[in-house]
Amino acid sequence: MDEYYNKESSDKRVEDFKKAVDIMEKAISKAFFNGYGLMFKYHKIETGEHQQRMLLTVSDIKYNADSEILVGGCINTDGDYRQFFMENMMSVKPFKYVSID
Repeated sequence: MDEYYNKESSDKRVEDFKKAVDIMEKAISKAFFNGYGLMFKYHKIETGEHQQRMLLTVSDIKYNADSEILVGGCINTDGDYRQFFMENMMSVKPFKYVSID
């Protein structure tokens, strides 16, 4: 019985993970195609910490040489550009940035 329970639990975790990735991909694509920004938690592998990060604009979605997906864009109104590994992003939320200059 324990073997069945563990398989069912594992299948549920895989299904939940796929749903989370699908939601994250939709949020990133919505920001990219509509000119929105992104708020997200980012897991830094080196330190193990989670940081709240923001992209005011999403200008790039591309693969690197290791087939990892990078999401890039401006992190502030000065035009500073950064790229983030999609697999390290969590709690991704698109937003519409309105400049009041």
